[in-house]
Amino acid sequence: MKIDEHKKTYYALLGVTARATQDEIRLAYRRKAREFHPDVCNRFDAEEMFKLLNRAYSTLKDETKRREYNEFLMAEMFQKEVVETSKRHIREFRGAFDSNNKD
Repeated sequence: MKIDEHKKTYYALLGVTARATQDEIRLAYRRKAREFHPDVCNRFDAEEMFKLLNRAYSTLKDETKRREYNEFLMAEMFQKEVVETSKRHIREFRGAFDSNNKD
């Protein structure tokens, strides 16, 4: 089974939520890294998984990179209309300030 990076978030790869603390992320990374290290794991995709875990951890451990990644995830969800309710709310909010809207 090949890991499809675009279908899993870095949070899911590490097994934590988006609200995880830095300590929780570090502990989850260390646990997964031990599990999927190519010298220990016999899975054919262990090396690929290990690289993904390293990329996920390097992104999530840095506050700036993590913030940018979270913004990227939100933008992706808006594109896929996962958060349709929020999009409708934003349109209605913007509509209230439209110059054509005269009360």
